Amino acid sequence: MRFSPAPLRELPPVTRALAVLFFAGWLAELAFGFRLNFYLGLVPYLVTHRFWLWQPFTYIFIHAGFWHFLFNAFMLWMLGRMIEPEMGSRKFLAYFLACGAAAALVTAAWTPGSLSPVIGASGAVYGLLGAFAFLYPATTVYVYFLFPMSARTMALLLGATEFVMTMAGPGSKISNITHLGGLLAGLLWLWAERRLERRGRRAAPGPDPAAAEQAEIDRLLDKVSARGQAALSRGELARLDEYARRKGGRA
Repeated sequence: MRFSPAPLRELPPVTRALAVLFFAGWLAELAFGFRLNFYLGLVPYLVTHRFWLWQPFTYIFIHAGFWHFLFNAFMLWMLGRMIEPEMGSRKFLAYFLACGAAAALVTAAWTPGSLSPVIGASGAVYGLLGAFAFLYPATTVYVYFLFPMSARTMALLLGATEFVMTMAGPGSKISNITHLGGLLAGLLWLWAERRLERRGRRAAPGPDPAAAEQAEIDRLLDKVSARGQAALSRGELARLDEYARRKGGRA
């Protein structure tokens, strides 16, 4: 599997639209700064105490600084073009927004009294990293373009790193709990989905052998009715004869 970017016009539709929204959010943050961050970013206190429930979605599209925007846009570019075709566009959009919103709610629950805005798509992007590791676990990736490892190992390493950074305490301008929340939300989504699919397959009734046999006999009888017994092959005649013997007669 080639793990390289594609031109914007070649990206799947939802990935392309999200990239455009990232760019628009970065420009809006340049223009309005803290005021935009306060109302459309994620302010944990406003979510937990004032119930500003649009913030767990709108904060995803706001980025502070060019490099913050570029990193998340680059990861979306790389991952979205592989994961969106695999999931389908509607499911991909729902998954992306759900991971971002779950990351926001985890962040708000972790620091419910905080008035510091959290912005950026990193929680949702970490959800995409989790999806990549879940869907393509054995694919080799190069962390920091230097260290080869499987996608599964990468996800475990990232999760462990974000957990350690979260437990290390405040002081960093990076919201590691948001990253961890997005990653775990994505993995939980995909794990639960796979469990439900397997349970559904086990619960689904198998084909009825008697019904299948009767359908085959009916087909052969229709063939005799339409074209005569000579139209049957030796195997078909033997099949009718065997069926008739079991049922107490002879074809």
